[in-house]
Amino acid sequence: GKKRREVNFKMGMKGLIASVYIGIQVESNWTKKPLYLLYLFASPIASIFTVIIIYGMLGGNLKSDLFYFALFGSLFYYFLADTFFNTAFSVIDDREHYRVLKYIIVSKTKYFTYTLGRGVGKAILTLISITMNLLWIIPVLKIHISFQLFPLIAGLSVGFVGALGLALAFSGYYLLSIRSETSLMDVLFGGLFLISGAMFSPTILPGFLKTLATYFPLTSTIEMLRFAFFGKHLSQFLAGTPFSQFFGLFLMTNLISFVVGFVLFELALKSAIKKGYLDITTAF
Repeated sequence: GKKRREVNFKMGMKGLIASVYIGIQVESNWTKKPLYLLYLFASPIASIFTVIIIYGMLGGNLKSDLFYFALFGSLFYYFLADTFFNTAFSVIDDREHYRVLKYIIVSKTKYFTYTLGRGVGKAILTLISITMNLLWIIPVLKIHISFQLFPLIAGLSVGFVGALGLALAFSGYYLLSIRSETSLMDVLFGGLFLISGAMFSPTILPGFLKTLATYFPLTSTIEMLRFAFFGKHLSQFLAGTPFSQFFGLFLMTNLISFVVGFVLFELALKSAIKKGYLDITTAF
């Protein structure tokens, strides 16, 4: 009845909060907290200076929309991709490194709730990292901002849901994988960087890839977050598209990503339990 649902909800929230805490601790427990904050600050700097060199020094213009497109796109890709890849990789980490995956799955907290918590924990840390860098990038480069609150909230929340969907799909893949294929993540990180329109507008891609990029959830999320800071599209991609239509595309692609990822994750989890893959060790 109602009381049981309340108890289940409270247990679920406790499990989620504990999972967020675990996620933050796993990411940061290798050093002292002040040093880890320095690490968070430094993490995206390589991509920031790469964009400055390519678009600024070589192109000779640090005030163009094209430069802002690439700079902010790279930062927001870092937020989404880091959340996505680290959440998916938690399967390997828990199974091979800490050897606790089977204990997590048989605990009272649902494994989906645990995975969600790990994702939220990583997203919080990455968001802190990006915020610290935006606080110096905007004044130092004298970037004129036209801030919009709704696109920012939508981009961060719905965008996280879409990235979580991708993470769930790849978590499912890792649950069924008996090899520790860390190289897959490296290949995907680079490939999705191109497809997501982080640095280059999807309009430069050939037919099929352009369509793929348009409907890829990270693409519209990155564009939504750019829109939150500039109040306009910075390239020909989606230029002239009414905001309602743009928002519809953004919402649809991210929700589909989550639903598909969740279904694949649950199917993979059942299969992994049945096949006895929860405590298997590979070449980690």
